[in-house]
Amino acid sequence: MAAEDHDNERARLTTSPAGAGPVGAAAAERSDSAPVKGGGIRRFPGFLKASWAELQRVRWPDRTQVAQGTGVVIVFVLLAGAFLGGVDAVASQLVDLVI
Repeated sequence: MAAEDHDNERARLTTSPAGAGPVGAAAAERSDSAPVKGGGIRRFPGFLKASWAELQRVRWPDRTQVAQGTGVVIVFVLLAGAFLGGVDAVASQLVDLVI
């Protein structure tokens, strides 16, 4: 996410519900400088709202993209397995020659 998007999200989260402006300089300063003491439970609803907003912006892949990605992963795993199997066979032969 770009820095401008972060600034826009921060501005949206630090405005009053009526859009009348910042909630308060102390609240904005507190969220930027130090975590709220004992605020884990109080901050959880805000975390859920921000998480849901982020999920709404996600561009989820369609079936074709998922199938292509899965195919790429399977091919890569097979190639990596073949390479590592070959290296293991060569290393085993070298160890047998030394022993």
